[in-house]
Amino acid sequence: MNFETIRHSNDDVKELDELLVWNNLVEPGDRVAISLRKTLGNKGALEKLLANDIREISELTSSDLSSAFERWLPRLQPAMASDSIRLAAKYDMKLLLPSDELWPKSLNDLGSFAPMLLWYRGNPENFRRLGKTISIVGSRTCSTYGQRVTIDVVTCAIQQQACVVSGGALGIDSVAHKAALGQSGNTLAVMAGSLDNLYPSGNWELFERIAHSGLLVSEMAPGSKPTRWRFLQRNRLIAALGSALVVTEAGWRSGSINTANHCAELGRRVFAIPGPITSPGSAGCNRLIRDNLAELLLDTNDLAGELGWEDSNLSSEEPLGSFERRALDFLTHREQTAEQISAAAGLSRHEIALALGALQLLNLAERGLKGGWKRTK
Repeated sequence: MNFETIRHSNDDVKELDELLVWNNLVEPGDRVAISLRKTLGNKGALEKLLANDIREISELTSSDLSSAFERWLPRLQPAMASDSIRLAAKYDMKLLLPSDELWPKSLNDLGSFAPMLLWYRGNPENFRRLGKTISIVGSRTCSTYGQRVTIDVVTCAIQQQACVVSGGALGIDSVAHKAALGQSGNTLAVMAGSLDNLYPSGNWELFERIAHSGLLVSEMAPGSKPTRWRFLQRNRLIAALGSALVVTEAGWRSGSINTANHCAELGRRVFAIPGPITSPGSAGCNRLIRDNLAELLLDTNDLAGELGWEDSNLSSEEPLGSFERRALDFLTHREQTAEQISAAAGLSRHEIALALGALQLLNLAERGLKGGWKRTK
């Protein structure tokens, strides 16, 4: 098997082969598989399975093993590992292991329930940019209000050079990813299925943009389709990868509540944007706040300070007028034309000229080499 198509290191081929077999055999969060692999290692656990040896071991009873083997053995195929490599090569997937330098250390907070590996598409160097992260989730049927506050949260995060983590779904997830990409920020999408079964298919173009500029990741073996269980398990990765979670708009039964619960277990802070009590789309956020499961976030500009990201230079700046603040919200460290900034900020040519001039005097904006404008801080 040609492991070089998915890895650029001197791995033990046999060990990697065994790991890929387990990646195909078990569902995320399988308690028996976690315990068995921890006790015997990938090789020993596989040998016990192949021998159909259900003698109890560690805290696993014969009944535990018997049920687990019934789940796993029908899936076992001779070419599992090679099929994974073939599909990964076809869809440009690479493999990241917990022993790798680039492995996101925040995933280790999941303990035994951390993923055994990650498949990814994108520049691996983007894993180095996960020092600051914010997870943003919400309803798949978001309102204009939900879109607006999500963009505001993303803008705050990108200004602090934080990576925006979400799940690639329709609605709030898509808005978050697009807003980050639109501001040349780093964004990471966690998939519930494998990276050759991207869901929803309607977001294909968005996924390609993320793979080009950010990261697409999944713990699921190539060929795995998204299921309800895998969506729920995927949420634990979204929770672990973020320094905190922001729920911008969510219904009463939204999957975002599940993600918030994972955050609570991990000790991550959860923020929720309140909405009208008459809006079903905000019922989940209002419930999280009411039940003290999330902190109330009334002003998205407070987020950086709450998370200790606030730049002391920015916090001591002179008060800005509305034109300057709106222009600054859409200025990035990538050069943009005045026309691009004015369109994003909703300002006229005269207003953007005044705003950029004032920001330049305050040393908050500067002219770029191409004649455009960019942030200095």
